[in-house]
Amino acid sequence: MRPAAAAFAAGLIVLGASGCETTQQQSAKIARTLGHQSAIAGTTRLGAANRDVRIEQAVLLTAAGQSAVALKLTNTSTRTQTDFPVLIEVLDAKGSAVYRNNTSGIEPSIQQFALLAPHATAWWVDNEVLASGGVPKTATGQLGAATAPAPGAVPSITTEAVSASDSFPGPHVSVTVRNRSTIAQRQLPVYAVALRGGRVVGAGRGIIASLAPGAGAQVQVPMVGSVSESTISLTVPPTASR
Repeated sequence: MRPAAAAFAAGLIVLGASGCETTQQQSAKIARTLGHQSAIAGTTRLGAANRDVRIEQAVLLTAAGQSAVALKLTNTSTRTQTDFPVLIEVLDAKGSAVYRNNTSGIEPSIQQFALLAPHATAWWVDNEVLASGGVPKTATGQLGAATAPAPGAVPSITTEAVSASDSFPGPHVSVTVRNRSTIAQRQLPVYAVALRGGRVVGAGRGIIASLAPGAGAQVQVPMVGSVSESTISLTVPPTASR
């Protein structure tokens, strides 16, 4: 792992939730806020293409009736990339689109990446792939240019006490996230990817509603796929840098 990424990403070997909201709770809250509006009421635009961040790998996972997309992102520049759009398209076996994450009003963490340090590599996950009209087979992604200025310093967000299990309530990763900066974080995403033999076998995303300076919170990240006998890679990009 590059030192620049260490503030918000960690990878741990796994041998085998309290204080935060689960992804399902967050989605339910958004649904109550939006009501029954049409999914095509508005779309998010990509804007100018990001010439500094590249997609190293795009993986579609489907298990137990759920699908997720994981993208491995690398910042090739010397500048911190902040709040850049991440839009994906999931296709069926015939090449027809069955899901896009460009609907306005959904959670920011599945439409953008909050912060990627210079020369850092990190994972982004959309675990709410709701396919319509076909069975997901492949996924592609596009990245937009940063929409916020780079911060002077990257807030330190660390992870500890990582564990993983495929047992009840389903595949999941448990982790304690600590805000070691002086800046409060809100809607802090926790992206998790399980790697086995270099292959992505599980992916998920959790949300910490708020994390005060110096505070820690335990989060249980629901995973699509499997996590047993895997290396767990965690990415927790700061959502506030000022």
